[in-house]
Amino acid sequence: MLAHVSDGGEMCQFDETRARSYRPRDDFEKVAVIVEPSDPAAQTVIRTPFGEQRFTGAFYVVAEGDASYGASRDEFEETHTAVGANRWVKTAPVSAYCTDVACVVDTLVGGHVEVTVTARPGDWIVRQSTGEVMVVRGDEFEERYVIDGSERAPA
Repeated sequence: MLAHVSDGGEMCQFDETRARSYRPRDDFEKVAVIVEPSDPAAQTVIRTPFGEQRFTGAFYVVAEGDASYGASRDEFEETHTAVGANRWVKTAPVSAYCTDVACVVDTLVGGHVEVTVTARPGDWIVRQSTGEVMVVRGDEFEERYVIDGSERAPA
């Protein structure tokens, strides 16, 4: 999974020079339910607040607050730990930086654009351990992540 970050015109890569490593908060739980289609070769399309997602085979439907989205079974289980019935916490660290300019982020999954999101100053550009790059709003980032040894994510 890759993403291109655009500053309103020219596409560029995730900015490694600005990124730092963050770990997920231990107390940020998600509700996730596995979906296992009877035909493992069938493609399932789900609509999320940020766009359409397509899955072949088993995947999780993940609920965070008022929003829900899908995650492939393998990637979700590699980056999360079950803490109860259908309750999970993320364990994989991310690389991220707070943007000070508006930019457009295309999240690419399986070679196609899954979603295009406009980041605004104060939003975070986040690269997951799987390589997927996404935009996380500033207040949401602070709810989910901390820098190692820190109680709050820096602004």
